[in-house]
Amino acid sequence: MLLKAQEKTFPVLHGKYLGQKPPGNKPEIFAKDIISTPLYEHSAPAFSPDGTIVLWTVLEMGKPARLLELTMTGNTWGKPAMPSFADSSHDDFYPFFSPDGTTLFFSSRRLLPTATPVGDIRLWKVERKNNSWGKPVPLDSTVSKGFEYAHSVSKKGSLFFSSREVVNEKVVWKIYFSNLINGKYTEPEPLDSAINNGAYVDGPFITPDEQFLVFESDKKGGMGSIDLYICFKEKNGKWGTPKNMGDKINSAAAERFAAISPDGKYLFFGSNRNEALPDIYWINAGIIAELKDSN
Repeated sequence: MLLKAQEKTFPVLHGKYLGQKPPGNKPEIFAKDIISTPLYEHSAPAFSPDGTIVLWTVLEMGKPARLLELTMTGNTWGKPAMPSFADSSHDDFYPFFSPDGTTLFFSSRRLLPTATPVGDIRLWKVERKNNSWGKPVPLDSTVSKGFEYAHSVSKKGSLFFSSREVVNEKVVWKIYFSNLINGKYTEPEPLDSAINNGAYVDGPFITPDEQFLVFESDKKGGMGSIDLYICFKEKNGKWGTPKNMGDKINSAAAERFAAISPDGKYLFFGSNRNEALPDIYWINAGIIAELKDSN
């Protein structure tokens, strides 16, 4: 769905990453007036591993959150449209491709297949086959019970996501994980307290090899209202101490919705640092190696 200002002026786009000039070591707005628009972008762009599809979430006052999709045919991108599996009457959030590109995970408040309410928000998946989308299905209730979103999936199928609980009458957000064993998800477990030690810990991005995790939090000592943090897997298989990603990424504003491009070259994230609704930024992912070396 195009903004009115875009309907007559939407550009012809060619090549990888919508033909945008790659960023250097300073965050730059990604695809201005194409993906980063006056609307509220509420997710990182989810590129398919082959780079021919991208989906993202937008919020518009008075309307349900919706997914938008761009697809590339040959070397040319089409115009944004809601994907065929979208539900225009209920919120859809957080698209994320499986590392093999065969499945898109997302969060939704749509009715369950039994036509019963979802609770609050659930994790769903939809298969991609023969260049078209299948029918979306909710994830097993073992892992998605009614308030799960902001998720990512590793190569072996492990699922990392956000959920909330009420502690002493206050809402606390935590990151959980569930392993996929013989096609079934295990009972979700929270990540350790070194990660889940703020009132708000959200938006986990796990790499396909599960070697590092990026997330957002309002932990004490940060640079702004919400910062991005990273932690690396240690040799013993445990997570290292989370590290603030520093002033190359974070600002006095809120930084959220982190994701690494499928080729590992770029870090995407959302920020409202320009005193407007959040836009999507990208930066050379070499910042990750710098943070690991300094860890």
